[in-house]
Amino acid sequence: MKILITGATGFVGRNLCERLAPLHEIHILTRRGSDSSKLPHAHEYVFAGDTDDLARYMRAENIDGVVHLAAMYVAEHRGEQIKDLILSNIYFGTAVLDAAARAEVKWFLNTGTIWQNYNSPDYSDEYNPVNLYAATKQAFMTMAKFYTETTPIRFCTLKLCDTYGAGDTRRKIVDLFAEYAASGEKLDMSPGEQLIDIVHIDKVADSFEALISKLADGAELKAEYVVTSGRRISLRRLAEEYETEHGVKLDINWGGRPYRKREVMSPYVGNELS
Repeated sequence: MKILITGATGFVGRNLCERLAPLHEIHILTRRGSDSSKLPHAHEYVFAGDTDDLARYMRAENIDGVVHLAAMYVAEHRGEQIKDLILSNIYFGTAVLDAAARAEVKWFLNTGTIWQNYNSPDYSDEYNPVNLYAATKQAFMTMAKFYTETTPIRFCTLKLCDTYGAGDTRRKIVDLFAEYAASGEKLDMSPGEQLIDIVHIDKVADSFEALISKLADGAELKAEYVVTSGRRISLRRLAEEYETEHGVKLDINWGGRPYRKREVMSPYVGNELS
């Protein structure tokens, strides 16, 4: 297949490109200033805002499907970030989807977040955004409804928990543990009772690959799925396991900082892909 991927320069995108490149013809959609030098060989289209040109590109290249990973993530936004959140997470995705629909691309695989379902019951799709970032992700899914109702394009969303794996340049909790274990400094943290679900990048790539296959084959699908490790663990317990595995003692001041607003105490579990 010929697959167009947005957000290919991010952690998940790089790994997905590496997974799919031996099997499919990969096209990556970037914006000016993106560094695609570390990606496996792929055709690159630089999007400058012209959806008509993007539609012509997709049609000329006979793109079969789109994997939409690109997003702007902000845990707690500032006022000056609202415009960029809307442009990145609603406008950009809608522009790509509009071009794909007009180019008669067969399917569109969107990436969501479990933060769209704050305090939702397990296996329920009840919408309740943790933050504005999650609200913009939901807003794009609402925009997509127009295209699925008026065109033949198949649309599905894969919601992600937190992810980890080799080559991750993001500063995640395990990196924080390693940093403070090396320095011996005290680490102020929340009370640490929140449960977290951390999924290895290999399982994330497996899930994308499986959904791509199902979308391409015309299999009956739900509107959305969640990638989960199948294991919820408290932050305190994660710290204990890190100490045991690495033979270190972390100086953590539990309760040294408050939970953030709308802290996710128990991760959402929706329809897991089988």
